[in-house]
Amino acid sequence: GPAAAAASFASSSTAAPAALYDATLPSLPEFATYGRSLAEGVREWLVEPANAATTTGAAATSSSKPKPPTNDEIKLLREALGALYGERNPEKAEELLTRAVAAWERQAPDERAALYRVRGDVYMELDRAKDAYADYDLTVTLLEGPGGELADPAERPAALLGRARSARASGPLGIESAKKAAEDYRVGLRLSSREDWDTDVEMEEDGASRNPYAAWEWGMVRRAAGDSVGAAETHALAAQAFDDVGDRARAVLSRLDAGIDLAGTDDTDQAREVLIRAISKTTSVEGRDVELLQRVIAKEGEARVALASILWSKGEGSEAEAQLGEACVRLDQLDADAAAREKARIKSGAVPPVKVSRAKFSVDDTIPGPGEIGCSRFKNEKFVSETLGWPEGLRVKLAKLERLGK
Repeated sequence: GPAAAAASFASSSTAAPAALYDATLPSLPEFATYGRSLAEGVREWLVEPANAATTTGAAATSSSKPKPPTNDEIKLLREALGALYGERNPEKAEELLTRAVAAWERQAPDERAALYRVRGDVYMELDRAKDAYADYDLTVTLLEGPGGELADPAERPAALLGRARSARASGPLGIESAKKAAEDYRVGLRLSSREDWDTDVEMEEDGASRNPYAAWEWGMVRRAAGDSVGAAETHALAAQAFDDVGDRARAVLSRLDAGIDLAGTDDTDQAREVLIRAISKTTSVEGRDVELLQRVIAKEGEARVALASILWSKGEGSEAEAQLGEACVRLDQLDADAAAREKARIKSGAVPPVKVSRAKFSVDDTIPGPGEIGCSRFKNEKFVSETLGWPEGLRVKLAKLERLGK
């Protein structure tokens, strides 16, 4: 079974390990079962299998069978998992897991893969995306090699999505890196499907419907890979999936991104239609999550600038200026509201919210917020291409937009 010792940990007096992505990425409950694969199999080390007495001959004495971990090694792994899932202490977990990884090097590929994948998650919690990528990459290699088929079925999609996310978190992606990440998302979501569909596309859509966060991310890397049409399709899938679970804010964010994707194509009529429809839905977004609402306003402003760019390219100057002006107003209001909230907090003596430093790759942490976006920022090519990730076709239209920010 994958990576011994966790089941013993789970049954001990220490708090049982939460799901891996529930522990490391609280905003991604869709991965609630992935961390449990590491929590299976310890009894294979600690308790003899029911047929142990009848196992004889070469099968029982095969020199190819790895030597079981020692009690000290099992204890080490239990301590590592306890630090991660019980104490929620990734710094401590990283040191213990690194020792456990070394101790488990003689074990089967599926066991080692599980440990590397968990350490990759720890690195993401520590905002060490490049280290995480290396561990996820090794995990995928082990799972796709001899013996990897024995791993829990949830391990490979978790490792593929981890590799794609760590790639996104490592910095702006070049075309080839984005294509590789897009393929990781595609296969990871396909393997996440719980239905036996007839085609890969249907399985990918089913996986996306079960994991709208990853679907949104997939759309972003497809955009970075130059596939604006595919990105729009994927963002539309994410929007529908968010709608299905009642998450209107993130559904609107996804629809706005679908419009931005299309604004990078030659089909300006469709882009215009999608953007106008998506922008109209922003006023219906409500909730108590202030930061999420701020991201919706920021994305609305971004979408209005994109709409102004395509309107200008179509020769509709007055409408383009109207959209640009409204975008600037909305973004100024965003900054003013954030400043007022901060002033009120300081006056009340309230403690500022704790900012956790972890790798950023999702719809919840990569969209610029107050103080990070404004009309003047759209004159900065690096901001538009790297921070916003606008497709080249849209950047060309933006460059032609006159009187930008006035």
